[in-house]
Amino acid sequence: MHPTEKNSTKRPCPIRPLVLVAGILGLMTGGCVTTGATSAAPSKPKTVPVTATAYSSGAKCNGPWSGRNAIGGRLKSGSVNSAATDWSRIPLGTKFRVVETGKVYVVDDYGSAMVGKDKVDLFHTSYRDVYRWGVRQVTLEIIEWGCPEKSLTILKPRARAPHVRRMVEALKLQNSGAG
Repeated sequence: MHPTEKNSTKRPCPIRPLVLVAGILGLMTGGCVTTGATSAAPSKPKTVPVTATAYSSGAKCNGPWSGRNAIGGRLKSGSVNSAATDWSRIPLGTKFRVVETGKVYVVDDYGSAMVGKDKVDLFHTSYRDVYRWGVRQVTLEIIEWGCPEKSLTILKPRARAPHVRRMVEALKLQNSGAG
């Protein structure tokens, strides 16, 4: 008998919740990300030319979602930064480097101004940096492609908003063309 099982009728084994959490995290994070350098996804480019704008975490840029990304987490700043895109073009979880600056971003947000456009909105920590950035033409070097299926799962319940509905429709078309 395992030491944690001796009182199993009174309380569950403390290891089981950890295994369950690890399994759930594995399901949430596994399976869909591909690197830009692999041949597994030949139809996905390694570099993408886009128009880049910037946003900050305050209400001025983010409205009522101040400080939060579209998946409910905090906007990232540091070695990897948050970015917003049209998830039907550059899906949730895509990690990229802006060639011109060397900064690395992950797509964890979206915005109505991105939908239907080859455009990214890059998170900056201050309004001063946002205004200094302005609008630029940049090249994204894709480090890892995100997951259209995860994008669709998150967006479907939000499809009442017209810009979200457009992303959902585009993602559904991509899924029907892949199968």
